[in-house]
This record gives sequence, structure tokens and C-alpha cells, in this order.
Amino acid sequence: MRRLLLRHTVLRRPLTIATVLLLWMLFAVLTPLLALVCGLLALRPGGHGRPARIAVFAFCYLSAQLAGLGYAAWLWLRAGFGRRLGSPRMQEAHYSLLATLLGRLYRIGSTLFDVRISPPATVTPHSDASPTLPPTPGRPLIVLSRHAGPGDSFLLVHALLTLVHRRPRIVLKEALVFDPFIDVLLGRLPHCFVSPGADGGERAKEQIGRITSTMGAADALLVFPEGGNFTPRRRLRAIASLRRRGLSRASTRAHHLRNLLPPQPAGVFAAIDAAPHADLVFVAHTGLDHMQSVHQAWCGVPLTHPVEVTWWTIPAERVPVEEDARLRWLHDNWAEIDAWISRAQQTEPMT
Repeated sequence: MRRLLLRHTVLRRPLTIATVLLLWMLFAVLTPLLALVCGLLALRPGGHGRPARIAVFAFCYLSAQLAGLGYAAWLWLRAGFGRRLGSPRMQEAHYSLLATLLGRLYRIGSTLFDVRISPPATVTPHSDASPTLPPTPGRPLIVLSRHAGPGDSFLLVHALLTLVHRRPRIVLKEALVFDPFIDVLLGRLPHCFVSPGADGGERAKEQIGRITSTMGAADALLVFPEGGNFTPRRRLRAIASLRRRGLSRASTRAHHLRNLLPPQPAGVFAAIDAAPHADLVFVAHTGLDHMQSVHQAWCGVPLTHPVEVTWWTIPAERVPVEEDARLRWLHDNWAEIDAWISRAQQTEPMT
């Protein structure tokens, strides 16, 4: 059934949209009552009102989904019943819609969950430089970020749209097509859904190369080289997988990473080869990575300390061309991210 829904849009979208509508109706009824009860409980010492915060955000998220789908339908009509969806004007309209909805959800999430973004002063443990945003207009960007904690990808897309003023082209898991707004909106913008398995990896490389090769000065490709959210269990599985495949050097490097999964170079190199003129941006963050399960996420809100972020930009001409040198370069930068996370976590206030 899952494969059938993934393959056929005409079956999947009515089902997922109907599910969102039913959930919205449920939360519309339950959220006010839950907010009242939890608001009273939150008055007690130590009360956080977590159920109310989560219920209100869920209701707002579902409302944003429905509003976004409604506006996407209006854009489809304006585009001549979909005939001109690929035009520059329609592409800009869809990016504007994405920026608007993510901006509103960010403000709601910041209020409900006390999300604060705190960029540190330094770039890496071995540098006194400050992170600087890539210029716009400038060269295309390939953004390589760690993936850890709920919502980090949404925060990064929001930052690309509002801070860097770039149009993101996103590489994301195929399962996210079951989010109807992501399915509809990204279906009209350059994107790549990655499916598991060797065949899926080959298709993903081709898709990444295709969407990267057409990037302009205001575009940015967003890639999560780990292939999934970091957890200690996934880290151990990744190390064991590298050992089984006889990749002893890669498994040793992965063993030294304490906060990251080993990067999967195929997609990264496919992007670099497709856009050798693009600058590379490495992104590190911490502050959400302690929420690795539903229970931890429940206990982790509201946040008690800021989400710290850093990044550094590598000009295209400094990216190695030869494969072995490029692989060492990728792992060295990934090790820098790991070291920065360890340092940042050591300076977090005790809760």
C-alpha cells in the first residue's frame, strides 16, 4: 500500500489532504479545552503546560497546511490550470508562499517552545573568525548541514529564505511526500526525494545532479549528508555497516565522530560535479539534538537554552577536484562540525 501511494499522486494526495482536514477538525475541538485545563495546571510551581503548547502548535501547523494548500490551488488556477507553473513568476510566488508559512510557524514555535537562535562568535574550534552570510547576489550555494532534532530542517530552510535570501532546492526523504503541503509545493519546485536502497541512491544522484546543474546566483541546494537524524543507535549501525563493507578507514573516521553520522559522499559529490562553480557552506548546530525520541521531545519543551548555530563558506575554487582529496576534505570538515558541537555542548548552561 505504501509503495502504491508513493507511486501514484492521484491516490496519495486526496488521502493525505483528507487526513490533515480531519486532524484539523479534531484539534479545533480539543485544543481550546486542553489549553484551558493545562493553563490552570501550568500555574502550579514547575508547571510547563506541555500538552497545551504542543496541541496549540499542532493546530497552527495543520491550519498552515490547509491555508498553504488553498493558496497553492489558487496559484494553480492563476497559472492557467497548471500550464505555467514552471514560469519564473510562478516559481517566485511559490517560494514566497513557503517563506510566509515557515515564517509564521517559526514565530509561533518561538513563542510556544521558547526557541531562540544564538549564533556563536567563532566558526570552528581553530578559528577566531565570525560566521558571515554568503552575499546575495553571488554564486550558487551547496549547503551541507548536520541533521539532528525535531524541526532543524524547517529552521534551516526558513533561514535560507529570510536571512540569506536564497531559493532552496531541497534533498529530503521520500516519506515526506505524505505531508501534503510538502508534496504539493515541492512538487512544483526543484527538489529531490530520496528513497532507501541502492537503486534509490543511484536515482537520487541523478536527480541531485539535475536540480543542481540549473542553479542560478540566488539558488541554494540543501543537503543533509548523514541521510537521517542523528541518534547514538544510528551512529553504531553506520559504523558497523562500514566495517561489514570492508571500509576500515571510513569506519575509523566514523568511530571518532561523537555527535554525527558519517557523511554519505555520493550525493554531495554529485552536486559538486553538477555545479563546480557553486560555493560550499557547512552548517553545525546544537540545542535540538537531545530530543531523539517522542519521550525526549515531550520532556524537552519548552527549551531551556538557545539553539546555537555556526557555519563556514568554502569558495568553489578551494574544493578539491580529485576524488580521494575531496573525500578527505569532506571528512575533515565533518570532523570540524563534530568538534564544534562538542565544544558548544560543554558551554551550555546546566538545567
